[in-house]
Amino acid sequence: MKIAVASLNGQTVCGQPGRCRTFILFDTDGFEVLEREVIEFSENYVLQGFSPDKAHPIDKIDVVIASAIGEGLVNLLQQRDVIAVATSVKNAEEAAQRFLDGDLPIKDAKKKKRNKSPLPAIFSTCLKKYF
Repeated sequence: MKIAVASLNGQTVCGQPGRCRTFILFDTDGFEVLEREVIEFSENYVLQGFSPDKAHPIDKIDVVIASAIGEGLVNLLQQRDVIAVATSVKNAEEAAQRFLDGDLPIKDAKKKKRNKSPLPAIFSTCLKKYF
């Protein structure tokens, strides 16, 4: 099992893996970490906005861990058969090992922000006033 942890400095877990170019790749046997490698994607391979139809290095990963992750990226990674989780654990190696142990604290994915337009309220007020 291969686990990629989003990290800016090669040590700690960071958020926004869709924009992150640096990941720590942990190669595991499913029970413990065997190897650790820092990988960096080129700007062309940043996950956010990457076409789901094209091959990507993340396709060889089983799990992505970050400190925050949005629903959109979770869905995109699911299409690629990659599990995506957010956690409060700060140390990257600890996060990978705790995922393997089944005791990684998981945070909910962030919901997409919806633009709230004032127009529906205006229409509602007008309808009440004139009808």
